[in-house]
Amino acid sequence: MDLRIEALLSVQRALWDVVTPGLRGVAMSVRETRIQARFVFDHDPDESECEDVTLAETSMVADFFPRAEITFEAVELLTTEPRVLEPGEEWVYLRKEHADEWSAGA
Repeated sequence: MDLRIEALLSVQRALWDVVTPGLRGVAMSVRETRIQARFVFDHDPDESECEDVTLAETSMVADFFPRAEITFEAVELLTTEPRVLEPGEEWVYLRKEHADEWSAGA
């Protein structure tokens, strides 16, 4: 199976029970043997949310070690700013947001 497809299936399971109301989205990129994910929060993530990101990362490491390097990070992106993918990323989770929540800041 293609690494990208395996990673998409794995991250779907890794997100179980770690999605909190403040999580705006999760973007992931797969390059060769490197899987990265960015957990985008509408505020500065607290310790509990950072632990959830680490828990999701650990779940992915269990699926892919030693054949892939896994790196997850928690970042803040206020709702006044649009969610934008970085090069090579794709969305694996997006919460529903109304366009007027961020379009005023665009």
